[in-house]
Amino acid sequence: MFENEKNDLSEHLVTINRVAKVVKGGRRFGFAAIMIVGDNKGRVGIGTGKAKEVPEAVRKATENAKSKMIRVHLKENRTIHHDTVGRFGAGKVILRAAAPGTGIIAGGPMRALFESLGIKDVVAKSTGTSNPHNMLKATLNAFKMSESPKSVAAKRSKKINEINNKQNWLNMKINDLKSSLTSNKKSKRRGRGSGSGLGKTAGRGVKGQKSRSGVSINGFEGGQMPLYRRLPKRGFKNPFKLKIQNISFKMINKIIEKYKIDPEQISENELFDKKIFKRSKGNLKLLNVGELEKPINLQVSYASKTAIEAIEKSGGKIKLTKK
Repeated sequence: MFENEKNDLSEHLVTINRVAKVVKGGRRFGFAAIMIVGDNKGRVGIGTGKAKEVPEAVRKATENAKSKMIRVHLKENRTIHHDTVGRFGAGKVILRAAAPGTGIIAGGPMRALFESLGIKDVVAKSTGTSNPHNMLKATLNAFKMSESPKSVAAKRSKKINEINNKQNWLNMKINDLKSSLTSNKKSKRRGRGSGSGLGKTAGRGVKGQKSRSGVSINGFEGGQMPLYRRLPKRGFKNPFKLKIQNISFKMINKIIEKYKIDPEQISENELFDKKIFKRSKGNLKLLNVGELEKPINLQVSYASKTAIEAIEKSGGKIKLTKK
């Protein structure tokens, strides 16, 4: 750890990684450093730097850390306000607030981060990768997820006393740390291997494409036209569709002449009874097609506006049974 007297900042060197690049004349070495800078009062930053020499890499990492410092809300300037979980990439860390005298129970890069931040009591556990980059960034993510009672009270328009939880501190044991019950879903056991009790190959055979997972060969019919394309398309038949048959003036003239129907009394039921139209195909609708040879009195279910005007103009009458 290095002390910076000008700004009262403490600097921690986390790790230095030597990287070799093979070139024509041999190998060229470079160094990558990770530095943590904090003021021991709630401000901390993480930086990285690369250079040909170690001191230059450390200097770059320190400057980078100073430019990315963040403020973390601490409780009584010694611990975090509440338990939190941070994630970054493959890194996952669990932080828990601790009672006075607990100390910093953490390992690796996290301990240096807590010391630079000014935390004195905390219980931490890394359950993800051991890569220092991801571990530190996951810890910063956990800090960003935490909030102080003051900020929560301001958001919820309440008093701080209503937010604070005055329960007694529980004994913190690192072996008791676990995620919430719903965060880690247990994977479903598949029938693979003799130990599964479902057979060595789970009924999938021994070798070949069909024994592999992710193969959709079961629906393949050897290149011929598949069954779903060989079958005719039936389509959708709406049982509630309104059935209508069209009748025109030209058809009425022929019906009067052929079936000897009285033009003064032409009804839809009469046309159905004489089997001129089928009742199952729907009700009749009069269209203005052709011209009337004589005035008629007609009774149908529907009629177009122009057909009604044509009948009234010729001196006839029309009655609509449905509208």
